[in-house]
Amino acid sequence: MIDPELLREQQFFADLTDDEVKVVAGVTQKASYNLGDTIFKESEDGQCIYIIQSGEVKACKTAPDGELFTLTIMREGEIFGEMSFLDGRPHTSTIVAIADLKVYVINRKDFESIIEGHPWIVYKLMKNIVFTIHAIVRGMNSRYMEMINYMWGRKRFN
Repeated sequence: MIDPELLREQQFFADLTDDEVKVVAGVTQKASYNLGDTIFKESEDGQCIYIIQSGEVKACKTAPDGELFTLTIMREGEIFGEMSFLDGRPHTSTIVAIADLKVYVINRKDFESIIEGHPWIVYKLMKNIVFTIHAIVRGMNSRYMEMINYMWGRKRFN
């Protein structure tokens, strides 16, 4: 079990009460990775969500020639693995540590064990996951429009 006070420091758990944080601490593990370690690969199965305590990772897609293309960099307080955590499908990207990394890990099956007894905890954490996904989609939409404007110019859309 993780010390609940450590979880309290993470923004992801900020809207949980002290008692709720204790429940989540009971299903949370801690993991460490070194610079250059691959946490998971694109298309691998996985059903855990990772909350970065310290360090940085890059999310990558594999090009046809096998080279990794960086999509984004995530830092302390951010999460990854959320899509596989939610839908149980294989990972859509490769995650590589670009600094020594400490993460909190919640396995989907462990998380599901608290659903019946603590629905508000589940609601609050799922809301945080949805907000994260929403921010990713909004960022992608903005970058897409920037690319379209760069390629075709604004006059085409007036």
